[in-house]
Amino acid sequence: MPVKPPARSPLSVSLLSLLLMAGAARAAADEAPVAEAAAPAADIDGFDETAEPVGDPVPESEAQPDAAAPKAAADASPEAPAAPPPPPPSPWRGDVAIGVVNTSGNTRTRSVNTRGAIEYRHDRWRNRFSALAFSGTREGLTTDERYSAANKTDLQFNERNYAYTNLAYDNDRFAGIAERYAATIGYGRHLLTGPTHTLDIETGVGANRTRDQEDVYETAAIATFGGKYIWAISPNAEFSQTLRTEAGQTNVYVNPITALKLTIVGNLFATFNHEIRYNSQVPAATRHIDQISTLNLGYSFGTP
Repeated sequence: MPVKPPARSPLSVSLLSLLLMAGAARAAADEAPVAEAAAPAADIDGFDETAEPVGDPVPESEAQPDAAAPKAAADASPEAPAAPPPPPPSPWRGDVAIGVVNTSGNTRTRSVNTRGAIEYRHDRWRNRFSALAFSGTREGLTTDERYSAANKTDLQFNERNYAYTNLAYDNDRFAGIAERYAATIGYGRHLLTGPTHTLDIETGVGANRTRDQEDVYETAAIATFGGKYIWAISPNAEFSQTLRTEAGQTNVYVNPITALKLTIVGNLFATFNHEIRYNSQVPAATRHIDQISTLNLGYSFGTP
């Protein structure tokens, strides 16, 4: 007859289950350190990371060079000396030109002309001296002779306005003027300041003293008006137009000059000039207007 196992109460079953679960958890905890300790023993590639290096240790700076080392070395090296600053522009500038025309055959003529100018600039001041000489002969006889010189000083008030003084001398024996001196003071304004077009307009007052061919002197108050226009056609070509006017009680003198300047090479240039001189009062059998056209070769110097 089969024997029935003794019946177990629910409480005993619960206690037995708890004991089994605790035992399993403890066994798992005991196995975990062993697995962790064994893991670093061998790497995937078989390299033992815990093994000591063989031979002398390599310095860290040689084993892994720092990328910033070249930059640090460059910073530590002495800096190259800076280039010296460019010299300041010269306050002097000027030019000189000469032209000669000579013909022979049925008619022998010769004309020589020379002109030049020199200018000095300092801060707001500018001084310019210019001179012109012309002589013409025909069949050995002098047919034309003129000399001119002028010294002008400017004082700039601002970018547009300035004051000036001008001293001028003229000798035009074939226009009936043995000598003429003029001293003026006035105001000028830069209407156009470039770089392609520049235009200056001036007006002033002063006095002149004239000696004619008969050694008769005359002194008169004068009013002056003048200007200068420059058109920079290209880096090697320049057109200019100047005007000088003196109006007194007995004479009006007008002197426009048209010029075209072409740079040949470096500071060497060629100019074509056409000048007109008008005097309202001249001796008998003398024309009121004289004209002269010249072609010159010149040299310039200084800062433009």
